[in-house]
Amino acid sequence: MQSFSSTLSPQAAENLLERGLPEFFEGDELLRIGMPVGGICAGQVYLRGDGKLCHWDIFNRVYNSYDYPLSCDKSHYQNPQPLKTPLEQGFGAEFFANGKTFALRLDQSGFSGIQFRGEYPIGTVFYQRPDCPVRFTLEAFSPFIPLDEENSSLPAILLNYTVTNDSAVVLDVTLKGWLENAVCADHADRSQRQNRLINGKELTFMECATGTVPTEWREHRDFGTMGLALLGSEPADTSDLDWRVPADFATEALPAEKGPIGMIGKTVRLEPGESRTVTFAVTWHFANLRLDKIPTAGRHYATRFDSAQTAAIYLAERHARLAQETRLWRETWYDSTLPYWFLDRTFLNISTLATATVYRFPNGRFYGWEGVGSCAGTCTHVWQYAHSVARLFPELERAARLLGEYEPSAGLNADGSIGFRAELYRGSAVDGQAGTILRVYREHQMSADDTFLREIWARVRQSLEFLISRDSDGDGLLDGPQHNTLDAAWHGQIAWLCGLYGAALRAGVEMAREMGETEFADHCQQLAEQNYAALPSLFNGEYFINRVDAQQLDAINSGTGCAIDQVFGQSWAFQVGLERIFPEDLTRQALQAIWKYNFIPDAGAYRESHPEGRWYAADGEPGLLMCFFARPDWNYEQAAGKGPAWAAGYFNEFMNGFEYQVAGHMLWEGMPLEAMTLVRAVHERYHPAKRNPWNEFECGDHYARSMASHGVFLAACGYETHGPKKHLGFAPRIHPENFRAAFTAAEGWGSFSQNHSEETFRAEVELKWGRLSLRTLSLELPSDFSRKPFTAQFKNQEIELEAKSDGKRTLFYFSPDLTFQRGDKLIVESTLV
Repeated sequence: MQSFSSTLSPQAAENLLERGLPEFFEGDELLRIGMPVGGICAGQVYLRGDGKLCHWDIFNRVYNSYDYPLSCDKSHYQNPQPLKTPLEQGFGAEFFANGKTFALRLDQSGFSGIQFRGEYPIGTVFYQRPDCPVRFTLEAFSPFIPLDEENSSLPAILLNYTVTNDSAVVLDVTLKGWLENAVCADHADRSQRQNRLINGKELTFMECATGTVPTEWREHRDFGTMGLALLGSEPADTSDLDWRVPADFATEALPAEKGPIGMIGKTVRLEPGESRTVTFAVTWHFANLRLDKIPTAGRHYATRFDSAQTAAIYLAERHARLAQETRLWRETWYDSTLPYWFLDRTFLNISTLATATVYRFPNGRFYGWEGVGSCAGTCTHVWQYAHSVARLFPELERAARLLGEYEPSAGLNADGSIGFRAELYRGSAVDGQAGTILRVYREHQMSADDTFLREIWARVRQSLEFLISRDSDGDGLLDGPQHNTLDAAWHGQIAWLCGLYGAALRAGVEMAREMGETEFADHCQQLAEQNYAALPSLFNGEYFINRVDAQQLDAINSGTGCAIDQVFGQSWAFQVGLERIFPEDLTRQALQAIWKYNFIPDAGAYRESHPEGRWYAADGEPGLLMCFFARPDWNYEQAAGKGPAWAAGYFNEFMNGFEYQVAGHMLWEGMPLEAMTLVRAVHERYHPAKRNPWNEFECGDHYARSMASHGVFLAACGYETHGPKKHLGFAPRIHPENFRAAFTAAEGWGSFSQNHSEETFRAEVELKWGRLSLRTLSLELPSDFSRKPFTAQFKNQEIELEAKSDGKRTLFYFSPDLTFQRGDKLIVESTLV
């Protein structure tokens, strides 16, 4: 495991920015890897590092992954829970070679030489052993295609096993898969479970179901079907549907309550040096999801499929295309000049969508916990940090706004306040209220037209008016009790909450203008300018503070501490292309102070003298502290007041989602080395030598706030978009002279690249999937090119363009609008010669 120097020596800094090589894991690291590989919002199944499927959380057993006292979870972070295999399932291979019969399980019990490479959504496992003349490679995933929510949310896993004959003779190799029937496994009577083999046009399906059962069973949470399929027109050549010990591959006898277990397989003949691929699939259908106070709970996939078999048939008919498009996205993401480790870390948290943190209900509503089974209600002040879903599956976020926060029966109160846990808690949180308004603007930008905003705008305006009312004296700063993501009501004039208020006002200006409400837009503009003028009064010469309410000294408040989120509103503004919220010079000073005071190279040493709070960074691990009390006029005891100890303990913690927020902001403001150091710190804390890289933990497993990582990627690209205005923009922050990265827009995705030297500048936009309408393209040009003429080619033909520069960015106009289809490319270039 490579490490970095917290001193940011020139060599260490350069290493952070280098492209580098993909990371492969092996040995004991394999048993800590648990990559979610099911469809989004369809349950949770892990691919372990050795190819074993585990943690089968598809049966609607809602459990709390954070079920211990808030102040006592150090052991969970430092001693991660083992990856459980609650049902008997596996794959193996049989063949005769070199005078010997091989019967090998395709996991760590069968192979000593295994390597794992995770490029979400695809996990690849390589199997070798010295005495075996056959190599195996597993490619496991569920179809994952950005902007295609339906085909990305299948209750299914594809498992492609490629077999390579390294011997000098022809070999017949049989691949077998087995699966325990776990339907109604919680029911006392398991005798009704049975398996059957179904032969179809493009698959052989082993269905695990129940026979004739009492009516009450049908309401059981894990009543349904599951199954194992072989895809392709050739039928399976082996089947054993009701056996209890997989004799050829058994490592130990199974308990009596296991079963029935069924097996299907296929034999392939391989010439010397030949490779062939056999594709299995696991599918499931358990629709009886129930959640407190959610009458619409259930599984959205059940509106499309009535059984695991119909899901398998759908997949069998389309798997070649869906697999190709999944690989196309993977290739587009990794075909980049950004470091491999950075691409891994900033994208892998989207796997949270394939865990039990999130659901999609039959009415289309997207809903989530904070972490698996912990803190329900798609909490506004946590989920506002998460940018992954909105940029990859924007329809889910639009549904969350329409059917969650802005639905009167769920989140929206009559006075315009938004319940920060929707149905579960109707009280509002200031940061969540502001963040939800900002998310509406983001979701509008990720739409093809203004249909979404027109439908929701009246309610959004109401929620903004409620937020405005929290500034009772009209001085541009919020006052009164201000509940927030640190789970307490703070009092006074609080920089980070007032900054979020300013960002919400700026978003309100833009949305009101687009909706033709000029008077309200002007009102919001005036308030935003007051906010901008007032915020510097909270700057202490180094960073932004909170002006404590002298009448509320017993309340929790970071006071003059250097807080991690102090300029969060400006970070949000960059994500959605708003005017500045905080003055640029003061913002940069604040970020530099956060780096100076809050970055701790050894969290363990710091926590020895500051023991309160939870542990998300351990001995020898670096991280960005939530709050450092740098001034003698305020300390931890004063900040804690008489609030609950667990809430005050947050000040001493290192939490990934907040760290990503700051890292992204640092990139926007021109601090790439500090930003990359913060992301690398999280990356190393979640190296599989220590814990599961695909499970960033806060208040529960697969914590939603960690999806702030995608915002760091967007910042690295200097990305902006506005679908209804047909706009796209880029301003790379890392190696802008030679840059390439993926992008997503309202209706399509592709790759952007730019290269420049002292004499030439060239930028390309290539669409890989979907469609894209483009009227304007914004680029940040080297100073020598900002006033030079440019030419453009689209679909290999010269086109006209107009360019206008504002000093930082140049806006290119195309008339008529450009309409991209898959494979189309736009080239914009200039030369000084």
